[in-house]
Amino acid sequence: MAGLDRRFENRWSCPSVIAELPLLAGWSAIGIGAALDNGIYYPSYVVIMTIGVLLILTTLALRPNFGRFTSHHGGIAVGTVVLTAIVLPASTYATVNSYATGQAIHASRLLTIAAALLLATWSVFSLPRAIWAAYSVILFMLAAGVTQIVASHAPPIDVWYMLQATTHALGHDQNIYTVPWSSGIPGELSNKYVYLPGATILLWPFHAIFGDVRYGLLAALIITGIALIRAGTQSAITLTAALFVLYPKVMYGLEQSWIDPLTLCALSLMGLAMMRGRRGWAIVAFAVALSCKQYNWLIIPFAVLWKDFGFRRTAIAVAAAVGLSLPWALVNIHAFISGVITYNLDLPLRTDSLSLYTTLVLHQENPGLELPAAVITAVFLLAIWRLPRTETGFFLGSAAIIGVYDLFNRLSFFDAWEFAGGLTLFAVIFGRATSDSERSRHTPVLDASAHLSDQHPADG
Repeated sequence: MAGLDRRFENRWSCPSVIAELPLLAGWSAIGIGAALDNGIYYPSYVVIMTIGVLLILTTLALRPNFGRFTSHHGGIAVGTVVLTAIVLPASTYATVNSYATGQAIHASRLLTIAAALLLATWSVFSLPRAIWAAYSVILFMLAAGVTQIVASHAPPIDVWYMLQATTHALGHDQNIYTVPWSSGIPGELSNKYVYLPGATILLWPFHAIFGDVRYGLLAALIITGIALIRAGTQSAITLTAALFVLYPKVMYGLEQSWIDPLTLCALSLMGLAMMRGRRGWAIVAFAVALSCKQYNWLIIPFAVLWKDFGFRRTAIAVAAAVGLSLPWALVNIHAFISGVITYNLDLPLRTDSLSLYTTLVLHQENPGLELPAAVITAVFLLAIWRLPRTETGFFLGSAAIIGVYDLFNRLSFFDAWEFAGGLTLFAVIFGRATSDSERSRHTPVLDASAHLSDQHPADG
């Protein structure tokens, strides 16, 4: 029966190269499209984002079957991070879209370029000790992040002021949903907390110690990179994992204080915990992810479909996330609902969202919520039909649904696309790592000489 199941799986799956290349190309398209103008709408950029999402959906429809890999599969992604590190640095527009000044911003840019070139060198020439190269990339980007924050010590953006105010309020036993604050910039959000409470809870220690919540976001980026590196042993997996901290203009996202790195960090730890059989910690990590931001709840069905995680663990994680939010809801239900739910529903139509939704609005159409709901439902049904019930299926389905949501949402900017790109890369890395682990577990080793003779030279 097991053999029949494997034959059925292979019959309805595409080989690894077909699965992997579109995902990495989709990751590159999403990263470049969002980086070109810092996630702001422009018609040709929407075309790039649409291509990226279609590549993810194509892979989903083909039902990926990850097999053996080489680092050359990641060439398009490596080329992307080198190109964007050089051509699209985090602080191209010093007075419009970025708030960094002084020499520190130049140090951050040079460190990012050095990290990208280091990764490219190891990938192109297949040099030994790839894990040390990957960790060196992590260290370079840690230094780049610190210098980026130093260069932009108080960015005039409402998200930073909101997180600074709410973490301060949390440390003084105040309600984060009612604390007054303002960026002082006309037209920007003020006096409202629009995330779930997990984000402020996670960032509070960093505000208390360093005085800036962005050090918590930088820690999330670095921890995610390390978790992905530790997911597999092949050099190709290790080098691809290092791509995460080199996502196009990742330092720009850090500067703006967007919280999506927190969710990506929690989900990477969830995947790593499941691979290592630590399912209790995986539940905790998923609960943390759900407690940070509202649209993270879109990926719940894929956790249920994941055979090794399943309904029971998903239900526990959801209950924990609800329990974490409940105290704030009970203290002031109006303020909680106003920030978490009605704020997003009542927003006026905007023409700067990097999405197809904006294209329709600019053509005098108002699709409302019906079109996004219909498209998301269609993707759910496709995923239920085609996805494997594995780590790969969870991350690929999540990437697809978030990508489609971003494409048809009226508030899709750099951070939303960074989340979709991160999930796409997770699908590749965990697809590689779990298939590598499965082969190691099921390949019989009769003796040392037989084992060596079975190795393909290209596998290293």
